[in-house]
Amino acid sequence: MSTPNLTILLAEDDPFARAMLEQILSDKGYRIKMAENGQEALKKFYEDNDIDLIITDMNMPEMNGLELIRKLRDEGNDLPIIVLTSNLEIKTAVSAIYGGANAYLLKDENIEDTFVHAIEHTWDHYQLAREKHRLLIKLEEKNQELERLTFLDGLTGISNRRYFDMLIDKEWRRGTRDKFPISIAMIDIDCFKFYNDTYGHQSGDDCLKQVAGALKDSLFRPGDFIARYGGEEFVAVMPNIGLKGAMEMAVRMQHNIRKLALPHEKSDVSDHVTVSIGLACMVPDPQTDTAQLIERADTCLYRAKEQGRNRICQTQ
Repeated sequence: MSTPNLTILLAEDDPFARAMLEQILSDKGYRIKMAENGQEALKKFYEDNDIDLIITDMNMPEMNGLELIRKLRDEGNDLPIIVLTSNLEIKTAVSAIYGGANAYLLKDENIEDTFVHAIEHTWDHYQLAREKHRLLIKLEEKNQELERLTFLDGLTGISNRRYFDMLIDKEWRRGTRDKFPISIAMIDIDCFKFYNDTYGHQSGDDCLKQVAGALKDSLFRPGDFIARYGGEEFVAVMPNIGLKGAMEMAVRMQHNIRKLALPHEKSDVSDHVTVSIGLACMVPDPQTDTAQLIERADTCLYRAKEQGRNRICQTQ
């Protein structure tokens, strides 16, 4: 593959070798920047932002090729570098490869035949490596997005039951270690079956979306989260907060639901959509688990419904 559009920085202290290599590169149509040592090459590299590839001799005054390579790599520059070396410097050239060079080329009687080929091969390999890196990053981004989507409820856009199960376990372990309370709220839309029967499932889906948004807006601390637990039921997790703080959150939830003013003419408790909430709080320890906390909140939610719905009940 031809690469005549490259701008090449050539660092070579020997005038004869420098002139010969410059002629070879010019004949092939490359743009060339010249330097007599590593220090000058480094200066030109930072002065010109259009250099695509560096070719450097190993033994040069002020700064040799190996020092130049290490300096560039230490500063995060990944452009391809080819090392020129004699037969007696093979071990040093190998050290340069380990130090960050992409290839090395022998300065022998065949260099006129191998020089351009080495540049093309190195550039192609560099481009392939960059493309591979780009594709790997893109793949990782897609995997992260796929993982994110697996934790979202497809209808409401908030977290799903799977995410809740994972996060509550994580918070429980953290709470066990740091000895802080975890509060949860089990939330159920009152008389939702009647809502669906009256307004249709499309309106029911829209109701679920709006309720989910109102509940999510009720949580303002970074560690709090809301998830759709199933059907018309939601769950909020509030780490490091006691029942008093959780009650304030629950009151805000009901307030935000009322602000939606969604008509519900078949509700037993109101002309608009309402929710019942069960609150529970525990300080995790090795003898307890998340199932106990969820069961307590469920019991409170059941009691809220039994007492007439549209209310908040909490563990005693």
